[in-house]
Amino acid sequence: MDTTRDSDRVVFASIGIVDGKSEKISCILENISAGGALISMCSPIPETLQKGDIIHLKTILLSPVELRCKVTRIEADRIAVQFLDT
Repeated sequence: MDTTRDSDRVVFASIGIVDGKSEKISCILENISAGGALISMCSPIPETLQKGDIIHLKTILLSPVELRCKVTRIEADRIAVQFLDT
């Protein structure tokens, strides 16, 4: 598996909401890079959320933002996402 990244990750804790097709889940942004983020979920990840799904991450960086993302990895209580151009 290639672990090379295009940009460095920045540890950045921020609360937010993952807004999927049929779910809205409270979350905590753990780290972020120019290309994506790692997100801890505050409740179990529903089976309706699958790798490849397009979601919206609503969080606060310097000001409130909504980022269109693609789920790239699902772990026990975390997901990794790739930012998509809007």
